[in-house]
Amino acid sequence: MKTMEKKPKEPIYDKPISPEQAQGYVDNYLKNKNFKPSDFEGFYFHRDEIQIVLDQNVDKEYIKFTLGMKEVDPEKYGKKLFGCVMMTSSDIIIPDIDLDAADDSSSIYDFSRPIPPYPPTEE
Repeated sequence: MKTMEKKPKEPIYDKPISPEQAQGYVDNYLKNKNFKPSDFEGFYFHRDEIQIVLDQNVDKEYIKFTLGMKEVDPEKYGKKLFGCVMMTSSDIIIPDIDLDAADDSSSIYDFSRPIPPYPPTEE
C-alpha cells in the first residue's frame, strides 16, 4: 500500500505584530503605484490562528480584516511586496492607528499566507 507523505504544516503565528508594522503594511498597500490585482489571488489562514483573535474578542460582534503588503522571505524573494491581511478587533483603526493611545492595539495579527508566493496546500 502506497502512503502519501504529508507536507509539514505552516507554523502557527501566535504573536501580535506591532502597530508600527501594521501601519507600514497598510502604507505599502495604499501607496504602491506598481500594484496589480494579480499580485495576490487569495490568502490562507490556519483556523487555530483565527481562533486566537476570536478568543481575544469574545465581547465583540465583529473582527476586522485589513489589507496590507509586506516582504515575505527577503532572502528568497528580495524586496518584492506580497499581500497580507491583518486581523484585529473591530475598534482598532488601521491606517492611522493612534500609537500613543491606551487602546489594545497590541492585538494586531498578521496570520495570512498570501497566494502567491505560497502554493495551494493539500490537506
